[in-house]
Amino acid sequence: MTRPMDTLSEILRTVRLKGGVFLDARFTPTWSFASALTPDDLVPYMARPEVLCALHYVISGEMYVEVEGEEPLHVKSGELVLLPRNAPHVMSNQPGQRPIGAKDLIQPGTDGGLNSLVYGGGSGPVTNLICGFLANEELRNPLMATLPPLLKVNITEGASRDWIESSVRYGAQQLSQGTLASSSVIARLSELLFVEAVRAYSESQKVHEKHWLHGLKDQYVGRALAALHDRLSHGWSVAEMAEVAGLSRSAFVERFTAAMGTPPMQYLAKSRMLLAKELLVERQKSIGQVAVAVGYEAEAAFNRAFKREFGVPPARWRDQQAAA
Repeated sequence: MTRPMDTLSEILRTVRLKGGVFLDARFTPTWSFASALTPDDLVPYMARPEVLCALHYVISGEMYVEVEGEEPLHVKSGELVLLPRNAPHVMSNQPGQRPIGAKDLIQPGTDGGLNSLVYGGGSGPVTNLICGFLANEELRNPLMATLPPLLKVNITEGASRDWIESSVRYGAQQLSQGTLASSSVIARLSELLFVEAVRAYSESQKVHEKHWLHGLKDQYVGRALAALHDRLSHGWSVAEMAEVAGLSRSAFVERFTAAMGTPPMQYLAKSRMLLAKELLVERQKSIGQVAVAVGYEAEAAFNRAFKREFGVPPARWRDQQAAA
């Protein structure tokens, strides 16, 4: 039997996030920085990403993280902060301070080491954090839309805490020596921290809408969701989904509908249309190319489905968005 954590890991693999670390920061009171990760920051690691998440891991000390519209989040040693949609944020030793920009203060690493940032009054407790990213160059995933703008998780409480703690200790030691900036250990650690953050959130929150986090509670539904979003343009049938899930057709439809609040084919159609809207807004693909990307062989069939869902044909909808 597949364990819940295995199901979550399987689903998160469809997001195909690559992890890395690019900054070793050390602060002493008083300090406050505005932070906004950009695609240009990832040039040494990958091409322009489709999905971009910022993460900060506090090795020692403590800090506050503020995102507009959210309460300040107190983060202590051993805790990870994840911003699933890369929201602009402020980090400080006390909330409410006027932040400064950090980019001009960053010192480039030497001999393959991390970039560094040292700032503050020079006395008082030191807050040491490593800043990294999780990104995807190719595709989007609805999981990211289900997560809040700011997540915190104590990695010492996670299911994989022994592996994480030993890796963090090793990574912190190497980082202090100016190495391991883009090693496979740090990359893998970033990815595992993301899994732990989402797992902790899904287990601790009572989500009232039917979406991915409900599917995670059911190993069979989770297995089908992972396959669907890994190949969203595939010509799925209910029977094929049920086979992937490992259930009979009727049992699969019943479980999927109970978990997601909608039958599987309706969920698939909705997911395709949501992706279509994103692609249309970007204006990098023709209507026909968007149709193929979301699983429609004929542009006319895509036009009808889009109009049925949103009230206007895709070309007109895209023009309306551009005008707005």
